[in-house]
Amino acid sequence: MWTRIAIGAVLVAALPGSTVLSAQTSEHRSQVVLYGTGGGVSPVTDLNAAGTASLKTGWSAGGGIGIQLHRNVALRGTFDFAQAKGEGSAAGNLLGRKLNQYFIGGDVQLRYPTESGIAPYLFVGAGAVYLDSNLSGYDSFTKFAGKGGLGVEYLIPRTNVGIFAQGTSYLYKYDRNGFDKNQVDILWSGGLSYRLPF
Repeated sequence: MWTRIAIGAVLVAALPGSTVLSAQTSEHRSQVVLYGTGGGVSPVTDLNAAGTASLKTGWSAGGGIGIQLHRNVALRGTFDFAQAKGEGSAAGNLLGRKLNQYFIGGDVQLRYPTESGIAPYLFVGAGAVYLDSNLSGYDSFTKFAGKGGLGVEYLIPRTNVGIFAQGTSYLYKYDRNGFDKNQVDILWSGGLSYRLPF
């Protein structure tokens, strides 16, 4: 079931795009914004309090669709996939094995476009994370996740294309498979965007 959900989310998210408008765009003109990303994932916290089980830095990919309501405000739906390997003396059967993380959610983006075409932004939202290792005896599960982050985007002059870099933090409870701790993962990524007026 989760495979179907992930495939559907990827199909929606695979369209290129982003959540920016040029500084010259009218404040009253809404746009559909599509974007795709790629980068890495770095867990900030360990899987246990002793620090003897954790996840290594891995890779990530994703994307989404948004609606730019105003030159400073956008609503976005996102999908991110991340994969990292377990490490540490207490990692158990996760040691050296891949853990897949599927993040699905939405956020509100607040941005500050400048005349140079550069627009720093921040965003906050929520969603869910599905964790799956495909290991025998290891429970896959879904948890509520809060999200937030910062980024910067540059709109290429006389085009609908943008280039951006951002960091996204996800906060969720990891309470299965012998672990019980709040987790914070940072997805750092770059991407391309495309805007469609409507």
